[in-house]
Amino acid sequence: MKLGEIIRGIDKISIHGDTSVEITDITKDSRSVSEGSLFFAAGTGRAFIDDALRRGARAVVTDGPTEGPFACIVRVGNIAKALGQAASKFHGHPSRKMHVTGITGTNGKTTTTYLMESILKAAGKRPGVIGTISHRFGGRIVKAENTTPGASEINRLLDDMARSGTTHVVMEVSSHALDQCRVEGIDFDTAVFTNLTHDHLDYHRDFDSYRAAKKLLFEDYLMRSRKKKRCAIMNIDDPSIREFAIGQPVKTLSYSIKGFADACLSDWSEGIHGLTLTISLQGKKIPIASPLIGMFNASNILAATLSGHVAGIPHSVIREGVERLDGVPGRLERVKNDRGIFAFVDYAHTPDALASVLTLLGRLKKGRLIVVFGCGGNRDTTKRPVMGAIASSIADHVIVTSDNPRGEDPLRIIDDISKGFDGKPFKAIENRREAILESIRMARQDDVVLVAGKGHEDYQIIGDRTFHFSDREVIEEFLNVAT
Repeated sequence: MKLGEIIRGIDKISIHGDTSVEITDITKDSRSVSEGSLFFAAGTGRAFIDDALRRGARAVVTDGPTEGPFACIVRVGNIAKALGQAASKFHGHPSRKMHVTGITGTNGKTTTTYLMESILKAAGKRPGVIGTISHRFGGRIVKAENTTPGASEINRLLDDMARSGTTHVVMEVSSHALDQCRVEGIDFDTAVFTNLTHDHLDYHRDFDSYRAAKKLLFEDYLMRSRKKKRCAIMNIDDPSIREFAIGQPVKTLSYSIKGFADACLSDWSEGIHGLTLTISLQGKKIPIASPLIGMFNASNILAATLSGHVAGIPHSVIREGVERLDGVPGRLERVKNDRGIFAFVDYAHTPDALASVLTLLGRLKKGRLIVVFGCGGNRDTTKRPVMGAIASSIADHVIVTSDNPRGEDPLRIIDDISKGFDGKPFKAIENRREAILESIRMARQDDVVLVAGKGHEDYQIIGDRTFHFSDREVIEEFLNVAT
């Protein structure tokens, strides 16, 4: 595609050079530049312009003064938006060729995408998923580096999905992605809001900034979408929705596990083996028996059910899709064993998520509740004592350990967490493997063991090195050999 066509409609400050040059690819990573690429260089990225030139970049888009023997140099005010718009155009606006649902919120995004994927498959559709655990479509599974990829990567992925025959895309949309305009140029049909709690304040300045980022999916991207029928699906149990301003032509639908809504509960029961629900979907009753555990999963089921309804899927098929899903990797994932211990792995790494899962398991337990958890290094430090206080107030036994300490001293992180215990007893075992082993040694029949924080992750980051580490694999090993 010619450069002039790619940048048409993008807000520009200046253009110097020949816009008729042919562009073969778009990227902001100089390492992925090939002959004929259009290189986007913002801020510190301008330091890599020489590298991009050596690799064959034909033109550059930048937000500052730039020199070099490019065929054309384009200067823009907002390079992140320009990249998304250019990438979408270069790949033929792939999001317009499929039904696209974006899901945002602190918790529940991943489970809701798995539920939606199962519903769409039950309906005979060809779903594509972009999410925290993996990107999946057409029988392919690509391990995810980010919950939401960069703008050029996401449009390339959407293009691949469209070419493979994908009919519906379900996408997790993180606050980072919204703030960094990674979904710029994507035309959404539906946007889902799950909830908003304390998280990512190491990146966002404060909670208001975090909420403002989440609101962009509804108040900006969904409103600007070119899709004719657009819908916002909102969890009205979360007070943050009062801050959202969504108007015509976007239709707003609601769901709630606490009261009346477009999708709500008319009856329910929960146990350690799953949920039995009767969902009222705009007045129509749908009985559902799901192996997923906890009322927060009932909320996720409502979100997925309403999304399926908006996509035109019959209620009987929605029920089939929900009931087919046995579980989600790392989301209250059960580790089966013959010792009578209820062992779970969960991704809970925020105060709200940890409180929710511990409260749930504490309510459903027959024996004692034992939890193993830590906090990530080089991340939000304010949540550490909060999570310590939550664990000490709900669990019967707490083992504090390393998560992904990264560049921080693991003992310093453990000490930060311990400040929330207020004198209550706990064990501190820095080595995560040894901490999990200790939890299994302690456990008796009917006890519940929760290993929280890493969920589906199969690695641990210590210093600048990454090691293979799976909580689930370690639990399975110890349940087979521990006495």
